[in-house]
Amino acid sequence: MAPNPSKNKEKKAGIFQWLIVILVPLLFASLITVIILYMMGIDISKYTRETLNKIPFIEESVTTDQEELYQNNMAKKEEEIASLEEQYETVQVEVQSKDSTIEELEEEIENLTTQLAELEQQKAENTDDSSAYQGLTESFSAMKPKTAAPIIENMENTVALPLLRELDPEIRGEILGEMDPEIAADYSDLLVNE
Repeated sequence: MAPNPSKNKEKKAGIFQWLIVILVPLLFASLITVIILYMMGIDISKYTRETLNKIPFIEESVTTDQEELYQNNMAKKEEEIASLEEQYETVQVEVQSKDSTIEELEEEIENLTTQLAELEQQKAENTDDSSAYQGLTESFSAMKPKTAAPIIENMENTVALPLLRELDPEIRGEILGEMDPEIAADYSDLLVNE
């Protein structure tokens, strides 16, 4: 005889019913147990995580409170390290900038010191030259223009021009009058153009 399709349906329904009959009360009992334990102050989630953390392969995906705390602390420390490294790099750049500024200022101080020394030396030389020219000026002022003219004509321009400049204009005119006209004209041009 052919199997009756209605008996097959009953067997399938019976297995499904047994699963529901067993599963629903188990879930309900578990829920009631969790609620009661929670009310009593027992942390079920912590206990569950610690238990699952002891099972191989599952322990990699479940973290305990200590592991979370450790990971959070590590993340904070890494952020602090990154922040300190950025600050260190910023300070390094500032130090290099200030070092180059210091080097530039030291070079400028050295240049200015050299210039000051040169100016003081020139001033001392000018004072010496000025007193020497003053002595020459007095000597040439005391000479007759006819005697002074040939001497000044044979002098170098670097000595003759300052000497002529120091002389009294009237004496200078008399000496230039006694000189060769071309040389006198050259000296006059140089005196006027300086």
